[in-house]
Amino acid sequence: MGSESSSEKISSRRLLIKEAFCVLATSTVIPSQAAQATVFLDPDRYGDKELKIATVNKLRQNIRSILLNNPKLASQFVEIAMLDALTFDAKTGEGGPDGTILGSILSGSSTSPLASLKPAAGELAELAKNIKKTTEITLADVVAFSGAEAIETSGGPRIVVQLGKLDPQKPPPKRNDANLNSAKSIVDAFLKAGLTEREVALLYGAMGSIDNVVANYKVVDQEVEEENEMGDTDVFIPSSFGAPKEIYGKRLGTMDNSFFNSVAADIKKGRPLKSFAFSDDKVGSWATKYSGKQTGFVRDLPEAYEKLMGLGATYTGGKMANILSKES
Repeated sequence: MGSESSSEKISSRRLLIKEAFCVLATSTVIPSQAAQATVFLDPDRYGDKELKIATVNKLRQNIRSILLNNPKLASQFVEIAMLDALTFDAKTGEGGPDGTILGSILSGSSTSPLASLKPAAGELAELAKNIKKTTEITLADVVAFSGAEAIETSGGPRIVVQLGKLDPQKPPPKRNDANLNSAKSIVDAFLKAGLTEREVALLYGAMGSIDNVVANYKVVDQEVEEENEMGDTDVFIPSSFGAPKEIYGKRLGTMDNSFFNSVAADIKKGRPLKSFAFSDDKVGSWATKYSGKQTGFVRDLPEAYEKLMGLGATYTGGKMANILSKES
């Protein structure tokens, strides 16, 4: 009598571990409402540090290569990443950047509001397919990383993207994509996701800045890649030669606050705006603020993009998850 059976001890231990995990997760990395979140992120998904770096390098170089061949896709990569994230609902904790935006775009009709993004979505889907031949990667990570790399390739700041998002096992029957066809709908979508007009200005400012850079970019003839003895083109191997920012290929130009200067001038003179997102008074006021700060926009953009890509994330994996799996 007084002693616990073996099965009771195992059950008690399992309960204590699960309770400890819940407390730790709630107090550290899992945001409020995360129990209903649909975006799971395992920072250890791609192995040790060297394997992670190898995955990042492969993604970065391949995305940059696509953009150097077709610069007009750069702002579309950012838009696709943004749309992927804006399914998040801060009140319910559901939705977020899970990579399913690619299927939504590619399966849509030619009259869909997202139809113009099909070329970019097709490139990203094909990129993921090719990388998966040799390296594990998820669509969610490809989409998130593509937007960050598009910004850097266009001369913007480097943005740290947390890799390790898991593709959903069962995609939702129908994505609730935001219809961003007016300033109000854009702002409403950002506010619903727990973001603000500041993030609207920064993300739409980034896309406008990228388009400006691309418009001034002069395409030069690319070197013809020769096939090796196996019939494949040589694998790109980054080196330390040349400028550090161009180790994965040259950049399209330099991103600055000139787009905001143009928007602020249009607002002041009552001229048609280059993006209707800035017709919202609060978003427009942020444009005016960034027009007066040469480095403010480039400094604040990474934080805005990282917030966007972190929406709805529930961290999983690691040592605690391994213990739980063995105990169950």
